[in-house]
Amino acid sequence: MIIAKQKREENIAEYVLYMWQLEDILRAYNLDINEVEKNIIVHFNQPLPVSQQIRQWYQDMIDAMRAEGITDRGHLMHVKNIIQDLSALNVSLMKDPNQVEYHKIFEQAVPAICEIIEKSGGNIKNEIDACFSGLYGVLMLRLKKKEISQPTLDAIKSISTLMAALVTFYHDSDKVSDPS
Repeated sequence: MIIAKQKREENIAEYVLYMWQLEDILRAYNLDINEVEKNIIVHFNQPLPVSQQIRQWYQDMIDAMRAEGITDRGHLMHVKNIIQDLSALNVSLMKDPNQVEYHKIFEQAVPAICEIIEKSGGNIKNEIDACFSGLYGVLMLRLKKKEISQPTLDAIKSISTLMAALVTFYHDSDKVSDPS
């Protein structure tokens, strides 16, 4: 809850990746709030009222995963909506002839994006979804302390650069539409 809120405000791409990771963690604990509390929530070392809020946040996430039928795989609808928003922003930026620098950054990432889409066997439909899949895959490899090839690192660097640019536009446009 605390980390997710901070990531959502500061870097929407990190928020998406964090939520994907939490979905997987909750699945690893069989969507059992007692296991989540024992293995995650207690480590926040918060006063009881805050711990209760954190517990409720995780319970709400578990309930949403069950309601949306993603107990084994898939992502929460609100997270998918964020990716769709980012995808729409990407399309808008690509259509804008004044965004020459963004176009260059995007074009540098295209080979890596195409490779991810191809390897997905048709499961990934758009460029931004491919970027998130690639970033998450490398995150998982790092967490498992697996070796990552130099071509993969190069591909992820181009995707990271693209996502950083897109996130900047996203948060700048958010400030324009929501000045708070």
